[in-house]
Amino acid sequence: VLGGLTGVGKTEVLAELGNAVDLEGHAHHRGSSFGKHATPQPTPIDFENSLAVDLLRKRAAGYRQLVVEDEGHTIGRCALPLSLHRTMGQSPLVWLEESRAGRVERILKDYVVDLSAEFIDVHGPEAGLEAFAARLRESLDKIVKRLGGERHRRLAAIMDAALAEQRRSGSVDLHRDWIEGLLGEYYDPMYAYQKEKKTERIVFSGDREAVQEYLQERRRAACA
Repeated sequence: VLGGLTGVGKTEVLAELGNAVDLEGHAHHRGSSFGKHATPQPTPIDFENSLAVDLLRKRAAGYRQLVVEDEGHTIGRCALPLSLHRTMGQSPLVWLEESRAGRVERILKDYVVDLSAEFIDVHGPEAGLEAFAARLRESLDKIVKRLGGERHRRLAAIMDAALAEQRRSGSVDLHRDWIEGLLGEYYDPMYAYQKEKKTERIVFSGDREAVQEYLQERRRAACA
Protein backbone atom coordinates (compact mmCIF):
# COMPACT_ATOMS: atom_id res chain seq x y z
CA VAL A 1 0.00 0.00 0.00
CA LEU A 2 1.36 3.41 -1.02
CA GLY A 3 0.77 6.20 1.49
CA GLY A 4 1.85 9.80 1.97
CA LEU A 5 0.61 13.28 2.71
CA THR A 6 -1.91 15.02 0.46
CA GLY A 7 -0.30 16.16 -2.79
CA VAL A 8 2.84 14.01 -2.72
CA GLY A 9 1.99 12.45 -6.11
CA LYS A 10 0.93 8.93 -5.21
CA THR A 11 -1.17 8.60 -8.36
CA GLU A 12 1.82 9.59 -10.49
CA VAL A 13 3.94 6.87 -8.90
CA LEU A 14 1.22 4.27 -9.47
CA ALA A 15 1.04 5.23 -13.15
CA GLU A 16 4.67 4.15 -13.55
CA LEU A 17 4.11 0.66 -12.10
CA GLY A 18 2.77 -2.22 -14.15
CA ASN A 19 1.45 -3.98 -11.04
CA ALA A 20 -0.47 -0.97 -9.67
CA VAL A 21 -4.25 -0.71 -9.40
CA ASP A 22 -5.52 2.87 -9.53
CA LEU A 23 -8.49 2.78 -7.17
CA GLU A 24 -9.16 6.49 -7.54
CA GLY A 25 -9.08 6.15 -11.31
CA HIS A 26 -11.73 3.44 -11.19
CA ALA A 27 -13.80 5.55 -8.77
CA HIS A 28 -13.32 8.71 -10.85
CA HIS A 29 -12.60 10.61 -7.64
CA ARG A 30 -9.40 11.88 -6.03
CA GLY A 31 -10.33 10.54 -2.63
CA SER A 32 -10.52 13.70 -0.53
CA SER A 33 -13.31 16.17 0.27
CA PHE A 34 -12.04 18.09 -2.79
CA GLY A 35 -11.86 14.95 -4.92
CA LYS A 36 -14.95 15.20 -7.15
CA HIS A 37 -14.45 15.67 -10.89
CA ALA A 38 -16.65 17.77 -13.16
CA THR A 39 -18.40 14.62 -14.36
CA PRO A 40 -20.15 12.03 -12.12
CA GLN A 41 -18.63 8.96 -10.52
CA PRO A 42 -19.59 5.53 -11.87
CA THR A 43 -22.41 3.61 -10.27
CA PRO A 44 -21.32 1.20 -7.51
CA ILE A 45 -21.78 -1.82 -9.77
CA ASP A 46 -19.81 -0.23 -12.61
CA PHE A 47 -17.02 0.63 -10.17
CA GLU A 48 -16.89 -2.91 -8.82
CA ASN A 49 -16.95 -4.44 -12.31
CA SER A 50 -14.18 -2.16 -13.59
CA LEU A 51 -12.05 -2.91 -10.54
CA ALA A 52 -12.66 -6.66 -10.83
CA VAL A 53 -11.66 -6.70 -14.50
CA ASP A 54 -8.46 -4.80 -13.69
CA LEU A 55 -7.57 -7.23 -10.89
CA LEU A 56 -8.22 -10.23 -13.14
CA ARG A 57 -6.03 -8.75 -15.88
CA LYS A 58 -3.21 -8.14 -13.42
CA ARG A 59 -3.47 -11.75 -12.23
CA ALA A 60 -3.52 -13.03 -15.82
CA ALA A 61 -0.40 -10.97 -16.54
CA GLY A 62 1.39 -12.91 -13.81
CA TYR A 63 1.62 -10.26 -11.12
CA ARG A 64 1.80 -11.86 -7.69
CA GLN A 65 1.97 -8.58 -5.80
CA LEU A 66 -0.13 -5.47 -6.40
CA VAL A 67 0.31 -1.86 -5.31
CA VAL A 68 -2.64 0.36 -4.38
CA GLU A 69 -2.95 3.79 -2.82
CA ASP A 70 -3.83 4.03 0.86
CA GLU A 71 -7.57 4.73 0.89
CA GLY A 72 -10.48 4.73 3.28
CA HIS A 73 -13.35 2.31 2.85
CA THR A 74 -15.06 4.70 0.41
CA ILE A 75 -13.73 6.85 -2.41
CA GLY A 76 -16.44 9.42 -2.85
CA ARG A 77 -19.59 7.33 -3.13
CA CYS A 78 -17.77 4.18 -4.31
CA ALA A 79 -17.17 1.60 -1.58
CA LEU A 80 -14.17 -0.70 -1.80
CA PRO A 81 -14.94 -4.41 -1.53
CA LEU A 82 -14.63 -5.31 2.14
CA SER A 83 -12.11 -8.11 1.55
CA LEU A 84 -9.86 -5.76 -0.45
CA HIS A 85 -10.01 -3.02 2.16
CA ARG A 86 -9.22 -5.50 4.93
CA THR A 87 -6.23 -6.78 2.99
CA MET A 88 -5.01 -3.22 2.44
CA GLY A 89 -5.20 -2.59 6.18
CA GLN A 90 -2.87 -5.53 6.83
CA SER A 91 -0.41 -4.94 3.99
CA PRO A 92 3.08 -3.39 4.13
CA LEU A 93 2.97 0.41 3.79
CA VAL A 94 5.40 2.43 1.68
CA TRP A 95 5.47 6.14 2.54
CA LEU A 96 6.05 8.65 -0.26
CA GLU A 97 7.67 11.95 0.73
CA GLU A 98 7.68 15.34 -1.01
CA SER A 99 8.43 18.94 -0.02
CA ARG A 100 5.58 21.21 1.06
CA ALA A 101 6.28 23.52 -1.89
CA GLY A 102 6.10 20.62 -4.35
CA ARG A 103 2.85 19.44 -2.84
CA VAL A 104 1.27 22.90 -3.08
CA GLU A 105 2.16 23.08 -6.79
CA ARG A 106 0.76 19.61 -7.47
CA ILE A 107 -2.49 20.40 -5.66
CA LEU A 108 -2.74 23.71 -7.52
CA LYS A 109 -2.48 21.84 -10.82
CA ASP A 110 -4.88 19.02 -9.92
CA TYR A 111 -7.56 20.87 -7.96
CA VAL A 112 -7.46 24.30 -9.60
CA VAL A 113 -5.88 24.32 -13.07
CA ASP A 114 -7.03 20.90 -14.26
CA LEU A 115 -10.36 20.89 -12.42
CA SER A 116 -11.40 24.33 -13.69
CA ALA A 117 -10.47 23.18 -17.21
CA GLU A 118 -12.73 20.13 -16.74
CA PHE A 119 -15.67 22.32 -15.75
CA ILE A 120 -15.06 24.71 -18.64
CA ASP A 121 -14.91 21.77 -21.05
CA VAL A 122 -18.27 20.47 -19.76
CA HIS A 123 -20.15 23.76 -19.25
CA GLY A 124 -18.35 26.41 -21.30
CA PRO A 125 -16.14 29.28 -20.07
CA GLU A 126 -18.63 31.37 -18.07
CA ALA A 127 -20.79 28.64 -16.56
CA GLY A 128 -17.77 26.40 -16.14
CA LEU A 129 -15.93 28.87 -13.93
CA GLU A 130 -19.10 29.42 -11.90
CA ALA A 131 -19.55 25.68 -11.42
CA PHE A 132 -15.87 25.26 -10.54
CA ALA A 133 -16.06 28.02 -7.92
CA ALA A 134 -19.20 26.48 -6.44
CA ARG A 135 -17.47 23.07 -6.26
CA LEU A 136 -14.45 24.49 -4.40
CA ARG A 137 -16.66 26.28 -1.88
CA GLU A 138 -18.80 23.17 -1.44
CA SER A 139 -15.68 21.06 -0.81
CA LEU A 140 -14.42 23.45 1.85
CA ASP A 141 -17.87 23.53 3.49
CA LYS A 142 -17.81 19.73 3.82
CA ILE A 143 -15.04 19.96 6.42
CA VAL A 144 -16.31 23.03 8.30
CA LYS A 145 -16.93 21.05 11.50
CA ARG A 146 -13.41 19.64 11.50
CA LEU A 147 -11.86 22.99 10.59
CA GLY A 148 -13.81 25.03 13.12
CA GLY A 149 -15.81 28.14 12.31
CA GLU A 150 -13.05 30.75 12.52
CA ARG A 151 -10.55 28.79 10.45
CA HIS A 152 -13.22 27.93 7.88
CA ARG A 153 -14.25 31.59 7.50
CA ARG A 154 -10.62 32.66 7.07
CA LEU A 155 -9.82 30.02 4.45
CA ALA A 156 -13.13 30.67 2.66
CA ALA A 157 -12.28 34.37 2.38
CA ILE A 158 -8.84 33.52 0.93
CA MET A 159 -10.47 31.10 -1.51
CA ASP A 160 -13.05 33.70 -2.58
CA ALA A 161 -10.30 36.24 -3.26
CA ALA A 162 -8.40 33.66 -5.33
CA LEU A 163 -11.52 32.77 -7.33
CA ALA A 164 -12.27 36.44 -7.98
CA GLU A 165 -8.73 37.01 -9.26
CA GLN A 166 -8.90 33.90 -11.43
CA ARG A 167 -12.12 35.15 -12.98
CA ARG A 168 -10.74 38.68 -13.44
CA SER A 169 -7.30 37.91 -14.86
CA GLY A 170 -7.05 34.16 -15.34
CA SER A 171 -4.27 33.97 -12.73
CA VAL A 172 -4.38 31.08 -10.28
CA ASP A 173 -1.48 32.30 -8.11
CA LEU A 174 -3.64 33.33 -5.13
CA HIS A 175 -5.00 29.80 -4.78
CA ARG A 176 -1.65 28.79 -3.29
CA ASP A 177 -2.59 30.70 -0.12
CA TRP A 178 -5.64 28.62 0.84
CA ILE A 179 -3.92 25.42 -0.29
CA GLU A 180 -0.95 26.18 1.97
CA GLY A 181 -3.27 27.01 4.85
CA LEU A 182 -5.37 23.89 4.39
CA LEU A 183 -2.30 21.65 4.30
CA GLY A 184 -0.67 23.18 7.37
CA GLU A 185 -3.78 23.53 9.50
CA TYR A 186 -5.86 20.51 8.49
CA TYR A 187 -4.53 17.82 6.19
CA ASP A 188 -0.97 17.48 7.47
CA PRO A 189 -1.92 17.13 11.16
CA MET A 190 -4.63 14.63 10.22
CA TYR A 191 -2.26 12.54 8.08
CA ALA A 192 0.45 12.72 10.76
CA TYR A 193 -2.00 11.22 13.24
CA GLN A 194 -3.00 8.49 10.78
CA LYS A 195 0.65 7.74 9.99
CA GLU A 196 1.43 7.36 13.69
CA LYS A 197 -1.20 4.63 13.97
CA LYS A 198 0.34 2.77 11.01
CA THR A 199 4.02 3.15 11.92
CA GLU A 200 4.59 -0.55 12.49
CA ARG A 201 3.45 -1.31 8.92
CA ILE A 202 5.82 1.16 7.20
CA VAL A 203 8.58 -0.79 5.46
CA PHE A 204 10.09 2.03 3.40
CA SER A 205 10.01 5.84 3.14
CA GLY A 206 11.54 8.04 0.48
CA ASP A 207 11.09 10.45 -2.40
CA ARG A 208 9.48 9.55 -5.70
CA GLU A 209 12.58 8.06 -7.31
CA ALA A 210 13.50 6.00 -4.26
CA VAL A 211 9.94 4.73 -3.76
CA GLN A 212 9.59 3.74 -7.41
CA GLU A 213 12.87 1.85 -7.29
CA TYR A 214 11.86 0.09 -4.07
CA LEU A 215 8.45 -0.94 -5.40
CA GLN A 216 9.91 -2.17 -8.67
CA GLU A 217 12.45 -4.26 -6.76
CA ARG A 218 9.67 -5.78 -4.62
CA ARG A 219 7.77 -6.63 -7.82
CA ARG A 220 10.80 -8.33 -9.32
CA ALA A 221 11.39 -10.30 -6.12
CA ALA A 222 7.75 -11.41 -5.98
CA CYS A 223 7.91 -12.66 -9.57
CA ALA A 224 11.23 -14.46 -9.15
